[in-house]
Amino acid sequence: MITRGLESATKGMMSLLKQEDVNANNLANVNTVGFKKTNITFKNLMDAQVEVKQIPITNNPKDTQFMKVGYLSLGNAADRTYIDFSQGGLITTGNKLDVGIQGDGFFKIRHQEVPDNVQYNEADYYYTRAGNFQLTDDYYLVTKEGDWVMDTRNRRIRIVLNPEDEENNPNNRIDSLKDIDIGERGVIQITNPDNPRTLQQIQIVDFTDKTKISAQGEGKFVQPEGVDAGMYQNNNRAALQQGFLESSNTNTIYEMINTITVTRSYEAMAKIVKTQGDTVSKAIDLGVIRG
Repeated sequence: MITRGLESATKGMMSLLKQEDVNANNLANVNTVGFKKTNITFKNLMDAQVEVKQIPITNNPKDTQFMKVGYLSLGNAADRTYIDFSQGGLITTGNKLDVGIQGDGFFKIRHQEVPDNVQYNEADYYYTRAGNFQLTDDYYLVTKEGDWVMDTRNRRIRIVLNPEDEENNPNNRIDSLKDIDIGERGVIQITNPDNPRTLQQIQIVDFTDKTKISAQGEGKFVQPEGVDAGMYQNNNRAALQQGFLESSNTNTIYEMINTITVTRSYEAMAKIVKTQGDTVSKAIDLGVIRG
């Protein structure tokens, strides 16, 4: 029993360290486009039943009774972390290739080293809310890392007059990015009156069970191998906003306050550990003296 307080405080410190890691990661990504913060939950490890002594009507001690009033937690530990997929604020940029998602869904992205003529493999793809896109020298739409943005037919997106024409000749190009319009459903159109044309449609996917997808850092998510999170196309419900980017849903003030609270709690636990440790040492010394 003498070590129960030491054990409780130690487990509490370990839980606080994990919470501090979560807070630090959220704060580090406060400026990451499309980032979704992580939260942490805790669970009780030891519960003690609390009883209140009832005063007996008679003077006989045998008539003393105890009334149960509840339970008291004697320790907790980090249970699990989960991703908060709530909407982040949309920030206007005015860039024609910046696209923010209003509502549920993710852009489907294929790693740049994966060629077109390979069998579909989920490991070749990831999903993100970060819509800060750009064009390659041959006019393919890519992420800032150079990965391919997918259309609704799992093809790379090429923004030229004729995407099927692989010849990178001047007659096939558009004059400027001002002629590009990306609609709410992801349909890309050339609005130049001399060459109006509807091109490909950006693919937006969502998952019926987001708890089964994993974060890979920098606002990227994957569906792990062998896991079915219920992926489906979501173009009809998500609304894309051209010229906007979704900011991180991390609340800086909340995370900083939480960090301060965790630090103070950790310091309090450390004092408890020291006090309990001193008590155990004295008990050991007393036992040695008596022995």
